[in-house]
Amino acid sequence: MASLIALWCVLLAAMLGRYAWPLDLFANFRVQYTLLFLIVAIVLFALRAPVLGVAAIAGAIVGAIPIVSYMGMRTAHAAAGSVKFRVITFNTWFRNHDYAEIARFLEQMQADVVVLQERDRDDGAQRIASHLSSYPHSFIEPRPHGVVMFSRWPITSAELLPLTNGPGVLAAHVTLDWNGKAVTVLGAHLHWPLGPGSSRMRNAELAGIAAFAAARKDNEPVIVAGDFNTTPWSQNFRATLERSGLSDSAAGHGLAPSWPSQFPLVGMRIDHCWVSHHWRSVDVRVGPSNGSDHLPVIADLVLADAP
Repeated sequence: MASLIALWCVLLAAMLGRYAWPLDLFANFRVQYTLLFLIVAIVLFALRAPVLGVAAIAGAIVGAIPIVSYMGMRTAHAAAGSVKFRVITFNTWFRNHDYAEIARFLEQMQADVVVLQERDRDDGAQRIASHLSSYPHSFIEPRPHGVVMFSRWPITSAELLPLTNGPGVLAAHVTLDWNGKAVTVLGAHLHWPLGPGSSRMRNAELAGIAAFAAARKDNEPVIVAGDFNTTPWSQNFRATLERSGLSDSAAGHGLAPSWPSQFPLVGMRIDHCWVSHHWRSVDVRVGPSNGSDHLPVIADLVLADAP
């Protein structure tokens, strides 16, 4: 009984995340709540407490509502002959100095564009680049723990873009020439929302992403990737995605928890790849940690008008 009440309390807190930053943190564990509701329901039915068992089943259903769309029901498939565009976003962790291992993974993946976080010119980016032969083009942020992009395709423009009018992170904004087509890629590592100030900053940065995407999504293919420090179960995540006009490439491809890599039972997906309507997502998965506390997210896309 006490476990059931506790689960309902944390689920309700998760559903009220827009009103207070501590409540929004509860939203990140919605998958775990749903599984625990099911376990509690089994125990209660075994103890012949059907009314409480039904209450636990109801909690599992409520918890699962936003999860269903990620469970493979909308998975697209690439038609034969379609050219895939592969995106990798990977928070490599500033404590991780296995640059050669990171580079080996990137070489194996043969991505079209790679967005790395927690790297900069003086913290491994140049050493990773020295091991890469498949990515002749790069944009490396000079600021500590920044965003780095490697590309197989020419970078025709690149800039550091503030996501807020005040203090906040700078996103890496590049335009790629992909077989003659301009592709816009924004890479960002948003604030960790622990505390009211950091949480407000993260939400302001999410709003900056939404404004950036909404202004461009009708003109050219747009990809926004990085460590957003929020999960799809957060109301802030869903509201930002709606305002941006983008879609979450992972929807329909499973849960793909990306952090923390050391503790998969509490894993959550805080690393994301959002795309404009120009793209169809044909596969999203996570790769090995390569020494990081995150798992890289690998997204395979095709143009929506591809055969």
